[in-house]
Amino acid sequence: MNPMFFGQSESPLYGLYHSPQSSSRNEGVVLCYPFGQEYMRAHRAFRQLALLLTKKGYHVLRFDFRGTGDSSGSMDDVEAEHWLRDIDDAVAELRETASVDRVSVVGLRLGALFAAHACSRRTDIARLVVWDPVLSGELYEKELLEEIATDAPSEYEVSHGNEMAGDGTLHFNGFSMSARFRESIKGLSLMDSIPSSVPKLLHVVSVETDQVSQLRAAWRAHPGYRYQYAPAPHDWNEVDDFGGILLPQAVIQAIVNWLEAQQRP
Repeated sequence: MNPMFFGQSESPLYGLYHSPQSSSRNEGVVLCYPFGQEYMRAHRAFRQLALLLTKKGYHVLRFDFRGTGDSSGSMDDVEAEHWLRDIDDAVAELRETASVDRVSVVGLRLGALFAAHACSRRTDIARLVVWDPVLSGELYEKELLEEIATDAPSEYEVSHGNEMAGDGTLHFNGFSMSARFRESIKGLSLMDSIPSSVPKLLHVVSVETDQVSQLRAAWRAHPGYRYQYAPAPHDWNEVDDFGGILLPQAVIQAIVNWLEAQQRP
């Protein structure tokens, strides 16, 4: 596992490159994190996914979007286009670092929404995995606002500071989305952007909902589309007393198995 900074010199991104543990394949996988508390809860799952993929011979890069984690910048200055470009930079970095011709992309929740849109603008992505994807930026904000409304603390509980501030900043579970960022992601929707240029798509979910059914119906016309339901813990936004970690083994293994299956003739 090699830490690195890459991308634009004025706004470098932090990433972790995992080299193959066995014979190397001519393929790399970029992992796109979700946002906020979901990033924290998914961290161990992404690490395990990366390690399992390296055991199969894949080169893996997981990275922090601009304004998050150890990457440069502030969320106050970030817009959707910045994160789309970050994915482009991550793909380019993995190609150069690992000298691979093929790159696949895996995204979780908000990371899946951005991964799908970034891949839709390219013609060189081998495979795309959207894991419990957020259907749109608008629905994501609605989801968080509903969580805030239903999770108001009683007089005996401590508030997490979840609120929509007067300046339009959405505070949720210790993380903030500026009005600028919120507005910029409202134009992103998986329903309007089928990544037709990507030959193979996996839509994997740990819980089935109406939104899942809508996306499944919209994307099933794609000849390389595959849907998989893998029941697993999925409360990404919850703040708990156990370090905020989720490790949905069923989904992780489903992703690895699907990528492996595509390698067979």
